[in-house]
Amino acid sequence: ALNLLLRAADSGIDVVQAHAFEALVHVAPDAGRPHFRAALESDVPMVRFAACEAIGDIRDRDALEPLKKRLADRDVRVRLGAAYALCRLGYSGPARLLVQTLIEDRDEFRRSEAAWLLGKLGEPRAAAWLRHAKRREQVTRVRVHIDAALAMLGDREARREIINYTQGDAVSRVIALQTLIVLADPTARDALLYRLEDESDYLQTRLLAARALGVIGSSAGYKLAYEATRFESDDPTETMQVRVNAALALGAIGDARALGRLQALAQSADPRVQVAACWAICQIVPSPLDASGSWP
Repeated sequence: ALNLLLRAADSGIDVVQAHAFEALVHVAPDAGRPHFRAALESDVPMVRFAACEAIGDIRDRDALEPLKKRLADRDVRVRLGAAYALCRLGYSGPARLLVQTLIEDRDEFRRSEAAWLLGKLGEPRAAAWLRHAKRREQVTRVRVHIDAALAMLGDREARREIINYTQGDAVSRVIALQTLIVLADPTARDALLYRLEDESDYLQTRLLAARALGVIGSSAGYKLAYEATRFESDDPTETMQVRVNAALALGAIGDARALGRLQALAQSADPRVQVAACWAICQIVPSPLDASGSWP
């Protein structure tokens, strides 16, 4: 599974590489380092952004100089990723780009991205700018991302808001559930169980709830996720999305009984499903890599 994630990190398929980077950050960061650094020079903006974010997540100081070059990248999102990574490495100046984008950019998706990255920084001083932006913001998607960022920075009221958003509109629910996967907040248990058991909701959304429950130690979503690994639809995209979310939920739950089903998913024809399944396997089975990132 780990070998497949490392191959996916060099696959040349933008979405697959980005998902592989995210997985490697969590299960084998040292093994992923050279792949993240190499991807800073990719021709594809999504891959460059994912590389910046991964380098920031693991605080890879050896990537400092190529990161600085990405601050002048032709793609706005890549510049945001570089600013995030440099801030994680101790350089406060690039935070201005994140704040400026959050407050001034006309594109709501870039404002949302800036808010999320500010939250991931873990810098309490960012909270004042986030609250200022929220007072000005009119778009619900961005407001939820701002609350997500504040929650990641420890704001208790924002955490309550995020839990409440799990019962909101479809977009707000998804953002809130993704945030709760990061927060691993036990106080969200009842809201997550409600979302999990709501059969009128999208299966993908219920699987996000199962994953969020998994990270707080609940296996309540195991049966749903296990059965969803065999989901079939006339729409290949829907099939992929459900199976990816099912695999990630099983990985978060961590029950070894799912390994056989995850192994079958890892042999899927869709590389996005393969990556999700391999990430889940690596969460359940200890990595064969030692701390230096080499085979023992």
